[in-house]
Amino acid sequence: MPRSNLAFPLALLATLGLSSLAHSSPSTQGTAHFLVVDSQDAPLAGTTVTGVCEANLGSFWNRESLVSRWSCTTDADGVCTAPITTLAQPDGKPVPCRGSEPSTITEKGASPARSSYHAFFPKGVPNSYTLLKKGQSWKHGEYEFQTIADENAFAGLAHRFRASHYAQHMQATPTPDGKGTVWSTQSAHYQESKDFPNTTYLTAQRDAAAGALTVRVVSQLSYVDFSYHRYTTAVFDAAGKSTSAALQPLAEKMVCNMRDLLERKCTYHESVALTLDPAVARQLAQGYHDGARTQWTLRLTSTNGREQRIPIAHAEFAALMDAALPSGQR
Repeated sequence: MPRSNLAFPLALLATLGLSSLAHSSPSTQGTAHFLVVDSQDAPLAGTTVTGVCEANLGSFWNRESLVSRWSCTTDADGVCTAPITTLAQPDGKPVPCRGSEPSTITEKGASPARSSYHAFFPKGVPNSYTLLKKGQSWKHGEYEFQTIADENAFAGLAHRFRASHYAQHMQATPTPDGKGTVWSTQSAHYQESKDFPNTTYLTAQRDAAAGALTVRVVSQLSYVDFSYHRYTTAVFDAAGKSTSAALQPLAEKMVCNMRDLLERKCTYHESVALTLDPAVARQLAQGYHDGARTQWTLRLTSTNGREQRIPIAHAEFAALMDAALPSGQR
């Protein structure tokens, strides 16, 4: 190629390179908040989470990139916070920073394990909230990242072992006849998706001021499968022994289009309730101690062999009994 034909491309490349250096964007710092739990939602204290993310700003021909490493170690609640440096947009908002290599999770006393890539600061939001749950996933390895909507939702998960959290969100409504009260902890639970609810909460009902107390555990379950699971029995430990009780079906719903039906992958919603002896509820409430991170496990089973394990914090029972029982009966 003649020299004159090379002049313009070389000059263009040189100009682009000089432009990138001359108009370098400032950096800013965002904050990533993590809650790390095991498969039963118990916090993993002393776990170190590390990763690398890359922020890109500008056009293809004039792109600026910034690679940042981040790391933090969880406290007793399973919570840790990592400052992450990223590029700043013209309005000062942080540029989204996307994982450029798999993240590493190192539990206390264990070898490092790899997990998925993760992104931070979507839409320029300076804080990212993430649940990192241990389990099995074909896509994410042994740990799975789940983005949490906002600070309130994150606090709801991070403070689930504090009775004060449930007390703050306790709902009290009159019974239909207006003579009693129903207490519920439902609003204290973070709901990942309204269209795909998976929540377990407690209710207590007293029909009159001095009437008997009815305590229930309500589970809203959503899953993708080819048929209803229809859980019928709850198995749990009470008074030092294993106990089983029948579940009351509350509602069920199937969401399924033609493709889902052909692939046998419909979405099922199932709600069930367990009526719990108030004496057992009081015993579980007494198992709570301020600062303790303990929980009770409920197993829901179906006639076709399905099983769902549901942990409920002793703190939740403590807050419910504190609201529903006079001080002399707790």
